[in-house]
Amino acid sequence: MSSTSAVPPRSTAPQPTVPGQATPFPASAVRGSPPVAAPQTRRSGADRAVPLLRWPEQAAEVERCRTHGIPRLLLVEPAASPPVCVDPLEDWVRAPVGERDLQARRAALRARAECRKPVIDVHNVLRYAGRALPLAAGEADLVRLLLDNYRSVVGRAELAVRMWPEGDAERRNALDVRVLRARRRLAPLGLVIKTVWRTGYMLDTRRDGEAV
Repeated sequence: MSSTSAVPPRSTAPQPTVPGQATPFPASAVRGSPPVAAPQTRRSGADRAVPLLRWPEQAAEVERCRTHGIPRLLLVEPAASPPVCVDPLEDWVRAPVGERDLQARRAALRARAECRKPVIDVHNVLRYAGRALPLAAGEADLVRLLLDNYRSVVGRAELAVRMWPEGDAERRNALDVRVLRARRRLAPLGLVIKTVWRTGYMLDTRRDGEAV
């Protein structure tokens, strides 16, 4: 008498996603994609910078991207109504969509995001959102370090070592003073230096209603 082991049914429950990251799409959603509907475990940095999100299924993820200023491309389901995109960092396409069209939309969003990044020139002039702000040498040194890690945290120790390589202990409080002055100078441009508790500082764009 033979026996066969039962094969458990395949789970259809949705898999958890990382905020700002797209869920796997069926092959039919993107023309020219591989026939096997499997998540891509290795994506280029460009693709990670512009997540492809289902609409309206991932509306909550879209809202998180809007809050944090992350460029995003929405893949609208065939029967769904498209969103009204007023943010230059947001665009949408209707499924199914060709791979070349998909990459072109992502490239355009990346270019728009890059244009919105603050830049500082050799003359210590900070430019952002069509405005220019001359900075003092000390302020410019701090802003350059923060811009190198835009929207990422830079540790206090790293900032102190980079700005005062001689390691003068009396410079410990000087960093706080310099951050305070730079924070006030950058406020009119809509930029903010955020304090990350017990870690360091981060340069970011001030959101509507956010304190300076």
